[in-house]
Amino acid sequence: MDGQAMRKADIEPIKLTSGDPFNETVQELKLNPIASTECRKFEVRCHAGNAGHLEVASDSVSVRIGQRVHSDGKEEFWSSLLVECKEQDDGSLAVDVVVFHPDWDEPLRIASIQSNPSDKNATAAAVRCDFEQKRL
Repeated sequence: MDGQAMRKADIEPIKLTSGDPFNETVQELKLNPIASTECRKFEVRCHAGNAGHLEVASDSVSVRIGQRVHSDGKEEFWSSLLVECKEQDDGSLAVDVVVFHPDWDEPLRIASIQSNPSDKNATAAAVRCDFEQKRL
């Protein structure tokens, strides 16, 4: 988000519901729909239960989700999903969904969702989905 868009953003507190004494009210930037769309290629809205939520817009996004697993006699977090969003060299936007498994040698891309918002005369669909699995 550029400086002008940041100044236009409304700031509201997030109230955390956890009983943890270290949790306090924090400030959250709310998206301003009037702000320049040029700096908002992707939007993220994340709701994480008692931990709170996040709403942001950015030129790129990377979200990794881990879950607890039992491995080698101990409990640990395993990063099982990655969602990566970025602008491609041709100006199109891509959202790649990648899964990880402890028994696999390589991660597996299970989806790629693409759009080209700069192509005003496109006759193709606004969003293209590729579900061909690809080892990374």
